Amino acid sequence: MIRLILGFIASAMLLVNTGNAQETPIAEESEAFLEAVSAFENKDFQTAVELFTVLGEQGEPTSQHNLSVLYFKGLGSPANYKRALYWAWRASLGGSEPALTLADEVREIVTEKLIGTVSEEIVTELTAKAMAGDKNASERLGKTYYSLFVEPDLKMAYIWFLISQAFGNEKVSEFILEIEDQIEIKKRIAYQEEATEIFIEIPK
Repeated sequence: MIRLILGFIASAMLLVNTGNAQETPIAEESEAFLEAVSAFENKDFQTAVELFTVLGEQGEPTSQHNLSVLYFKGLGSPANYKRALYWAWRASLGGSEPALTLADEVREIVTEKLIGTVSEEIVTELTAKAMAGDKNASERLGKTYYSLFVEPDLKMAYIWFLISQAFGNEKVSEFILEIEDQIEIKKRIAYQEEATEIFIEIPK
């Protein structure tokens, strides 16, 4: 069940608790998280941004979503759509559905150039993680290439979804089928070869 703290300006809200599984099991009832929520409730937005940033950088999706809301609304920091989109997308990759909604809202009002910049930043981070052996990163790379870029990069999305599936992630099969409907068989075969080459390089 989701409990929301209503913000102090229209439509601003913080996600405080969620039943969704998180990428990194950082307890949302941790001292740092509760301090961040308390700071928000007390209108100490700068402290809230600082604390949620620490948790967000550790991969905690609820804090990442909260941080995206703060940047989007300009609380604790001047409004920053780039940071709002960045944190909203990272949170959505960790399983936060409200963050995905916010990411879509930000994408509708920003420039294609900004979307491209954020997309490349996230791809760079995720590629480093994937090549270091983080098996969750391959699915997230696929989703980023497929859904965050202004124009989906079907080749790279397909390659990373194939790699994710090779690691036993059956959830990506529907994405793979969708992409296969959009690329000819000749390219599909070539992309599969590239996926195999990358997969071999990843530490198991």
